[in-house]
Amino acid sequence: MKKFASLLILFFSVFSFAQSQIDVDLKKCLGKDDSTANQRNCTISAQQSWDKELNKHYLALSKKLATSGKKELLEAQRNWMSFRDSEFKLINKYYFDVKKGTIFQVISENKKLQIIKERALQLKEYDEQFDY
Repeated sequence: MKKFASLLILFFSVFSFAQSQIDVDLKKCLGKDDSTANQRNCTISAQQSWDKELNKHYLALSKKLATSGKKELLEAQRNWMSFRDSEFKLINKYYFDVKKGTIFQVISENKKLQIIKERALQLKEYDEQFDY
């Protein structure tokens, strides 16, 4: 049993490092044009894709949970959204008001992308591991 648990942990560790189609699409988009505007647009598009992925796994997980679990999921998601909104305000303040230059717009959008992607991957993991 202990070996099985170790193999399972290894499997999910490797799985979580696999590149997603969203990451592949982002890389292709970024490779088309070096301009700051294109980099920012590509990153915003990836944010939107990760947000759709997040919502897909949120809904799938919600359907699998009992009523009390749904309540906890909803509360956790609301708290995460509050964190996300606050963090986005800080990122905007820092990279648009404190830092100057268009490259910081790309950096700020990438920071936001990472926040959304991380939550999407968390919900995906919960959803996919639900029946194990």
